[in-house]
Amino acid sequence: MKIKKTDPAKMELMMTPMIDVVFQLLIFFMMMPSFGAKEGYLPTNLPDTQGQQPTEIKKQDTFRIDLLHVEPWEVEANKGKVIIRLNQQELGDFAELRRLLRSARESLQSQGQEKVEKQPILISPDMTVWHKHVVAAFDSAVDAGFKNIQFTVPK
Repeated sequence: MKIKKTDPAKMELMMTPMIDVVFQLLIFFMMMPSFGAKEGYLPTNLPDTQGQQPTEIKKQDTFRIDLLHVEPWEVEANKGKVIIRLNQQELGDFAELRRLLRSARESLQSQGQEKVEKQPILISPDMTVWHKHVVAAFDSAVDAGFKNIQFTVPK
């Protein structure tokens, strides 16, 4: 068995696989920036631990929105639904929450503009509440005209 020696001058580099790899990398790096979320991103800085509430917020002056997830095994028709409470009063939907927050803002506005701007809204979601419900509660508070909106650590 003889081993055929190849002439070093006749060796050539196969360019087709190298060009294929370069084009694949080029396509990958061109498409990479478009994989990020473009809409619906709400930048928030949620606390990672429970701590003391700031002293300027008094519990009786705070509007507290509690969001509790209805488990699908409790009632199959309630899959993905949420229980909404404003200061321990259970509400039917986010339209009712928006209506109540607007009326509360109007009554606060009669006391002065400064009172409205400093009025805290505290959104307290359950750990299993879907993100869309937290965003809907946030949108309701913003739509009602409140600016001091805070979040609690999910329970």
